[in-house]
Amino acid sequence: PPLFLLPFQWQSSTQVGICYLLYRLIVAIVFLAMLVCSVLDIGRSEPMFEHHYAKWWIYLTHWALMACTVQAWLAAIIVTKGLMIDRNEFEWNIHVARESRLHSVYWIAYTIATVYSFIVTLVYWMFVYDSSKNRVDAVNLMVHVLNSIIMLIDLTIVGHPIKLNHAYWTTGIGVAYTLFSIVYYLAGGTDRHNDTNIYKMLDWTKPGKSIVICALGIFAVFLMHFLCYCLYCLRVWLYARVCVQGNNSKSSSNEKITSITRTLSSMEEAQRENFLNPTAVVDLK
Repeated sequence: PPLFLLPFQWQSSTQVGICYLLYRLIVAIVFLAMLVCSVLDIGRSEPMFEHHYAKWWIYLTHWALMACTVQAWLAAIIVTKGLMIDRNEFEWNIHVARESRLHSVYWIAYTIATVYSFIVTLVYWMFVYDSSKNRVDAVNLMVHVLNSIIMLIDLTIVGHPIKLNHAYWTTGIGVAYTLFSIVYYLAGGTDRHNDTNIYKMLDWTKPGKSIVICALGIFAVFLMHFLCYCLYCLRVWLYARVCVQGNNSKSSSNEKITSITRTLSSMEEAQRENFLNPTAVVDLK
């Protein structure tokens, strides 16, 4: 499998550590708990209207939360498998096509979750939050604050890259949500407060204004993707400066090579060779 999906950034070896596995499991459990609380409104103090629960899925916030939960559990599964391989608990000799699909889905979900967590938090508190309708309760804080905190921590820890030319995934979600909101409006759908608009600023009775807002929103998604890419580059640069150079005086030649291959250029090369490659064959044991 793509080895940079298994270890975290700040370790010198390519083996999976117990601490990192525990971190991945904790993150997965936390996101699942957040998802359950959000769906069932556990900890929410806002009044409920007709079909309240049935309308959970119409909000971009909840699309992002689902992406966060999916990527967290996929990461936990991938790292668990990596640890079992390291410890020779079972043998695999399979086409990478099977495992590549899992890694590819995780990588896509991780990129989408990272970008949209930050987008959701910023847009909600800057443009959507209305003190007359929205209460700052536990669920609100979980899906509009804690999500971004966890993904920011994850962005500083994980060993795999954010790739700039994968922005078509994140901007594509923006286009998909725009089309969904149009279809939902034309079908007579309403939000949880029985208003005709999912979001106040996304009023399709004024299509010109809404199209401009959606276009600006998609552009903001691209800018956020670029910012996440810059944070990834900064993470790798710090690793190269602090960890690689700090270990040069006491590392063997093989250890130096292992560390150096985790720099930005090498990780970009690894992406080109491994990401969405259904034809290669990998011997895991």
